[in-house]
Amino acid sequence: SHAPTDSTAAADTPTNMTELGGLPGAPPPPPLPGVKTAPAMGVGDTVLLEMNGDKWAFIRLKRDGTAVIGKHKDVSLNPLIGAPFGSTYEVDQDGILYPAQPDPPEWTAGDDAINAIDDDRNNADVNDMRDNSAQRMDQHDIARLKREGVGGRSLVEALAASSATFAKKTAYAQEKYVKKKLRKHLVRCRARRPTPRAVCEAYFHKQPAATNYVRYDALGMLLALGNVGAEAQPLVVETCGGLIVGAVAERLGGRGRVVAGHTGATSPSLDIARLMNLGDAERESIATAPVTELIAARARHGEEGGEGEEVAKEDSGKADGVDGAEGDKAEVGDKVPRERPEGWRSRRIESASPDLIRDLASPAQGFTSLIFAAPALDPATALAKLLPLLAPSAPFAVWSYAAQPLAEALDELRRSSSAVNLTLQEPWLRRHQVLPRRTHPTMTTTAGSGGYILSGNVIPEGERKRQRGDDDETALKRARTGGAD
Repeated sequence: SHAPTDSTAAADTPTNMTELGGLPGAPPPPPLPGVKTAPAMGVGDTVLLEMNGDKWAFIRLKRDGTAVIGKHKDVSLNPLIGAPFGSTYEVDQDGILYPAQPDPPEWTAGDDAINAIDDDRNNADVNDMRDNSAQRMDQHDIARLKREGVGGRSLVEALAASSATFAKKTAYAQEKYVKKKLRKHLVRCRARRPTPRAVCEAYFHKQPAATNYVRYDALGMLLALGNVGAEAQPLVVETCGGLIVGAVAERLGGRGRVVAGHTGATSPSLDIARLMNLGDAERESIATAPVTELIAARARHGEEGGEGEEVAKEDSGKADGVDGAEGDKAEVGDKVPRERPEGWRSRRIESASPDLIRDLASPAQGFTSLIFAAPALDPATALAKLLPLLAPSAPFAVWSYAAQPLAEALDELRRSSSAVNLTLQEPWLRRHQVLPRRTHPTMTTTAGSGGYILSGNVIPEGERKRQRGDDDETALKRARTGGAD
């Protein structure tokens, strides 16, 4: 025998899927996807600046635009344009954004490096908190160094060298000291993409009342329990500034319809949804509608002759509704074209037209799910009105920062046999510090709850009557007595 030549080896190489056990004539498998890169920041995009991990700011990028970052005013944002989301920058004493330097090696040190710096030092005799005698530099010296243009890292090195107790501290304590001083004298910011999770996290730490204290893990549970995905048509009733509506629209990806229901005559603010850089298809998939009109339209569908009345109202709505007003605006726009600034994008969210409300309330269609996050409304009463709008077996998820209203709604749903798979759960979250040999929960973990979520699947009224064997008179009696036999 002899070793195969290069030509023989090339002939033995499979050239199609038939030799690999596939169908005759099948094409080869598609190439593997390439490395996914983060999208670049452009003019008109909203950027979430996370500064030193404890301050957040939403900034809309403009060419030659400025922002306040830390103690520095009028910091130019031009370095962000064209850079990928997630880039990290440092603002030094000159107030200019520079690409951040790599983290110190001790932040990612292995066990060998940790063992090398372990010694017999301890902090028992270190006392530099009662007075400032351990630090030979005063405020005037620090101000002088800043005026001379000394950078933040160099300034921290000078502070460590001037400290009489720095050398006595353990290696961990020295690292903690340096990181604390860097946070004070050097602003490190990360340009994050305003995803629903990032927006919810920023508001939860910055202004939680604007989102009714919805935490980002609870937001993810609502989307999962609400079965939000492409081609879905969920009904969202929330008073969280548009956070959940924007998150649902972002997950739909422009394929589907999300209806933002509201109880008043006008829609509540959806400004938070406008911070998420939604595309035109995602933004146009959102429609606001009063839940009272949805409920009334469903009731008219069940009445005899309601179809003719609805057609007449539809015609009048087309003449005097939103569609006609938009057409007039389009004609005016054609006559007097307006110049749009660079990066301009529409952030308008339309109201549902009467014909869309009629289609959404049709019993043959129904909403694919319900997400309810309005703590000011009673969940039991709201579910009794909204669940008939859902398709059979559609899931629903109700969030509240108190457990008692959801427990009462759970009891009512069980008593009336309106839903199955009922679950009342509390999301639990705790942040951890992850460092070599120092992984533990953070010391400043909040004790507040992330709220409570009630979920289940709706049972249609007709199916409930069939299972009970009720006739119309018995069903009416049961409704009057609250479900009691």
